[in-house]
Amino acid sequence: MRKQFRFVLLVILFIILTVSSSRLLAIAEDNPSYLAEAIKKFEEYVEERMALDKAPGLSVGFMKGDFTWAKGFGYSDLENDVPAKPESAYRLASITKTLTAISVLQLVEAGKIDLDAEVQAYVPYFPKKKWPVTVRFLLGHLGGISHYKNYDVEGRIKVPKDTREALAIFQDFELVAEPGTKYNYSSYGYNLLGAVIEGASGESYGDYIRKNIFKPLGMANSRLDDPVDLIPHRVRGYRLINGTIKNSEYVDVSSRFAGGGTRSTVVDLLKYANGIMDKKLLKEETWNLMFSSMATREGRFTGYGMGWGVRPWRGHFQVSHGGSQPETRTYILIFPTERFAIAIASNREGLNLMPYISRLAELVLDEDLDSSVYVTDESGQIIYDCCADIFSYGMSQYAWRGSEISTGEKDLAEAFSYFNSHLKKAYIEKNVKEAKKAIEDGFHPVSNQSFIKIGSHMASILKNNLGEEPFRGYPRQGPLAFFSNYIRISSQWPADRDRFKFSPDFCRLVSDWEKDWSVVYSDFVRKLLITTKTDFDELGSRLKRIFSGARLYPDFSKDMEDVGNFFLEKDEADKSLVIFKLGYDLYPQSPASSSNLAATHLWTGNKEEARSYFKKAFTLDPDHPSVRLNRFEWLARRLERAKKTAAIFSLADIALELYPKDAELHLETGNIYLKAGQEEKAQVLYRKALQLDPKLKEAKKKLKELKQKK
Repeated sequence: MRKQFRFVLLVILFIILTVSSSRLLAIAEDNPSYLAEAIKKFEEYVEERMALDKAPGLSVGFMKGDFTWAKGFGYSDLENDVPAKPESAYRLASITKTLTAISVLQLVEAGKIDLDAEVQAYVPYFPKKKWPVTVRFLLGHLGGISHYKNYDVEGRIKVPKDTREALAIFQDFELVAEPGTKYNYSSYGYNLLGAVIEGASGESYGDYIRKNIFKPLGMANSRLDDPVDLIPHRVRGYRLINGTIKNSEYVDVSSRFAGGGTRSTVVDLLKYANGIMDKKLLKEETWNLMFSSMATREGRFTGYGMGWGVRPWRGHFQVSHGGSQPETRTYILIFPTERFAIAIASNREGLNLMPYISRLAELVLDEDLDSSVYVTDESGQIIYDCCADIFSYGMSQYAWRGSEISTGEKDLAEAFSYFNSHLKKAYIEKNVKEAKKAIEDGFHPVSNQSFIKIGSHMASILKNNLGEEPFRGYPRQGPLAFFSNYIRISSQWPADRDRFKFSPDFCRLVSDWEKDWSVVYSDFVRKLLITTKTDFDELGSRLKRIFSGARLYPDFSKDMEDVGNFFLEKDEADKSLVIFKLGYDLYPQSPASSSNLAATHLWTGNKEEARSYFKKAFTLDPDHPSVRLNRFEWLARRLERAKKTAAIFSLADIALELYPKDAELHLETGNIYLKAGQEEKAQVLYRKALQLDPKLKEAKKKLKELKQKK
């Protein structure tokens, strides 16, 4: 009898594990067939995208209502052919910060921590600083605590550290700014919060989160990472070196315990997300506090609450956090009001997880969440981008809070006045830089959150006039429908409500845009997915025909950039040139399109064409990421891997033309020439570097070494 029972138990266990290893399904939605189709499309996408990304392994899951699904792709251990599974255990990295924040706030609710107390109240051995460092500021990365100063040393620790030893690494660092004045992301700040938890609770950080988060939520496979423990389904980490997959360098993460020292599975992360959406761990008012963006003293939101990123996404209220460290890349995304969450983890360092997250979210929600829009004139682009943000912030805030955020009619009228004064083409064209700043300020306390107040008011009007179901459809329809319907409703109001209306010029602009959008946003365009298998000649002719004459249309340049760079890595520059030329033809006023085309010309040895397009990108926007120096450094590394020495020199010369007063650039360019044996050219650059910055010690050292060599 005992043997028979044992056999049955083993069979049941095998079935459970088999189901878990492939996918976890608990179908309780009205339309599971729709979700099954979404999952199938996502699985096809992942297989292709992982090849593009050179990703060894990936585990991903989502929950929508009562429906839960998870699956592993690729390998958790390449050397031993171990497949990735839903229960594969990854380092969580900075997702740990969300656990730390919840723990702190639990202790606040218990009366054991005062948010505005100095940390020394709980960690008396931590040195006092020039200014008081409070728990509240640390939770929002406003505490002035440094992040890693020398990652080559601090990020590569190979021995275990206890709490005091982990704090000793940074405890003597000066504050980077007065607390409350500057957002400065800091894992060290969260380590300090881990010590606060220990001091207030009387327990170790690991014991506290196990008892108060993992156990209540049934997260049995979550723990502090430990290199000596036997951890079921532990993944092996990998990194790219010169474009080739290699094993990760071993790093002991106990030194970043409360900022990034945990390990878990996507299955447990979905349990975590479910507990958060059910508000199991904290009181409702505490959740609201944690999920509200903090602000600097000068009145600028940071987009980070207490342990969570809180920027809206296409009209959805969302909270999220990513993690990145040796062996891993992770992300958790939660749309609380839709009861939707995604958990994803990979064992490839530095992998961009957002394409996977966006694709899955779009398929499950049947929405175009990543819909960038290109407007053919600069002032129009600025106005559209502002409207898109008003829509996103307004919808998300209203959906989360259930009410407008303005304090009354006078407050709201002032917000509309701010909008109508600044969202005018004539005003923007007169001084673009000043206009951009004023428009950006409209989303922050420094300008009374004028634009968010307008957006939440519009959401309220639309919901009250159209009903719940049409209101919930706006994330799918987008900002133009949001504005157009509000304009239509407000046009029926009496004159005494004119102060809550948009200007006639703006209303005409929205009407014109909406007409164009109804043409360009066809079913083909809405469902378009650009991959390495796309026929770009055919796609180009079709998109040019659809977009012809329109004042705005969807922007696919980022997807084109990913695929174009994939072919560059394979040294198939002819294919990249076709893709980036199409990107430039479709989006000529985009700095990124010009910069990508320039890089491809550089790759093929056409320096003058590269210079021309880099200069255009710089002229369009000198502050754009595509022409910043770190972008040139990234490109130089890729050229070096491809052994394109001449192109590296060309890139260095172009960078010097764009940044003639950057001393560090002259120094680094001098190093390039010195490495190539061109000592005279290197000396000229070192001297110029010192002329620009007489305190540049390395330039002095290089010149001295060259002089002694002679």
